[in-house]
Amino acid sequence: MQGRDADRVVVCAVGADGGIIPFAQGEGGRWQAPSPLIRETTLEVVAYIHDDRSGGFVNTAYPIHVEIAGQAYVLPEPDQQLAAVILTEIYAKDGVWRAKISNEGFTFGIEAYARARNLRDVQFPSRPGRNPDRPPRGATASGSGVLIAPGLVITNAHVIEDGTALELGRSRNKLKPVAADLMHDLALLEGEVDGDPLPLRNTAPLWLGEGVLAAGFPLMDVLGADLKVTTGNISGLTGSHGDVSRFQFTAPIGSGSSGGAIIDEFGNLVGVTCSSLAHGNMRERGSISENVNFAVRVALVYELVAAAGFTLPDLKPSLNNDRRDVVQRLRKSVVSVIVHF
Repeated sequence: MQGRDADRVVVCAVGADGGIIPFAQGEGGRWQAPSPLIRETTLEVVAYIHDDRSGGFVNTAYPIHVEIAGQAYVLPEPDQQLAAVILTEIYAKDGVWRAKISNEGFTFGIEAYARARNLRDVQFPSRPGRNPDRPPRGATASGSGVLIAPGLVITNAHVIEDGTALELGRSRNKLKPVAADLMHDLALLEGEVDGDPLPLRNTAPLWLGEGVLAAGFPLMDVLGADLKVTTGNISGLTGSHGDVSRFQFTAPIGSGSSGGAIIDEFGNLVGVTCSSLAHGNMRERGSISENVNFAVRVALVYELVAAAGFTLPDLKPSLNNDRRDVVQRLRKSVVSVIVHF
């Protein structure tokens, strides 16, 4: 591995039985398999970003050179942004062990790989153990999402973090993650979704004080499973510490609103709800903060969709600001996302 961020990559072999065989790291981005590597089970040699929760993908470590039994291969950079890549498959056929170059992977990293292989509670090298504050196995949680193209839903990456299965709240149709931008907390989901995509406003700039609506599914276990819509305005053009990828708004939100829509008065998507200011921490400092919330700008949604190889429909911006019509359209565009752990 010779590219940028190669020092953030870990390599190991994973058995079908969940056994982990760590590779030894040498100098110059070299990783050496233990000898003998072959075991009684099929193996996959996997490279992954060990700290992917901080953002980043294996792509930055390419080109990757693989040598098997004296035969050298140069792997081209994948088309998609991947945080874990299966480099090689080692398997037995007709009693003979064989190796096949793969170079396919997972946007959501080694944990997504583990879920796909049904390898629960496997501890991968250089990865932190399971956070006890995360939901226990078998639990469910909910968040919000926005239909932006037929079969494509945008939400927050943190909404689906550690989930083993995803589904739509209203239909129980399955969803699968197809791309993520962990740095900006966005995730793109694909599935059968009834509804109308929401037009994205990416040409007209936001203005301070502009009226907005927040739509999502907060506190579904308390408030019910119907859509909630609140009003407010854009109170800041940047996020925390001047983050230009976000903006600040005042429309009230709650737990479960993450991934929901922030729209302008005409019903065009301008942002994706992502977080609130930690009110308790502010009060401990002697400050008062109410309705200080943040959204990811819609421009980042465009970037993620393009990077994942999808195309957004050519929807003209809505010019109808009748509030009843705007909210009715939201009912067909904003969805709840159920996450199983």
